[in-house]
Amino acid sequence: MKTNKIKSVLVLAGHSDDSIIAVGGILRRFIKEGCRVHVFCFGNGDEAFTELIAQESAADKFKAEAVAAHKSLGVASFECFGLPDFGVQRNRDTYRACIRAIRKYKPDIILGHYWREYFQHRDMARLACDAWWQAGWNCSADLGRSWQARALYHFEVLQDLPEPTHIVDVTDSFQDKIRAWKKFKSAKDHLSSLVAQMETRARYHGNKIGVKYAEVLRQSFFIPEKVTKINGLL
Repeated sequence: MKTNKIKSVLVLAGHSDDSIIAVGGILRRFIKEGCRVHVFCFGNGDEAFTELIAQESAADKFKAEAVAAHKSLGVASFECFGLPDFGVQRNRDTYRACIRAIRKYKPDIILGHYWREYFQHRDMARLACDAWWQAGWNCSADLGRSWQARALYHFEVLQDLPEPTHIVDVTDSFQDKIRAWKKFKSAKDHLSSLVAQMETRARYHGNKIGVKYAEVLRQSFFIPEKVTKINGLL
């Protein structure tokens, strides 16, 4: 990432637990260094039930758990657009919502999904890149004043991120991530193995850079970097 100090980060996530699973350790590191982290997601957790009796209250319960999880991590704000979990997709409303979030929070960087995931995360990868670009245009005034984040980074949730450009040491923040994840009590049945998976993945990435735990990012060049001085490339 750039050497300029990052003061504000925006996560554009498909579902209300994706930010914790994917980059909880990275977010906590930013927060510890005084950065304001904002999370904007779309899926409301309505599929987080394993018994029919729990279906009606699933969304409200999962939302409360998501709020508690992000509060535990220390994020400055958490918003959910409130779509059904299986209804997260690219369309006019979700595109405009992403642009609005970027213009509202004015992040230095954006963190979002990568294409190598199931269809909702793939749609989010496209939405994040396109909204990053569109938010900088002087148009759609009802969504706020134009804002161009200086970079966007993809993260992994379920599938391995190919050829990461950044491996971030999260040894000192990994347990904060796990504590935040455990706020999602509704997930204990259908995602019971996730703590072990997150630890295995973090140890694997950490081993690459000689630390205990790490998380990975892949920088997007959907908006090419402007170069005026050739030495700026080095």
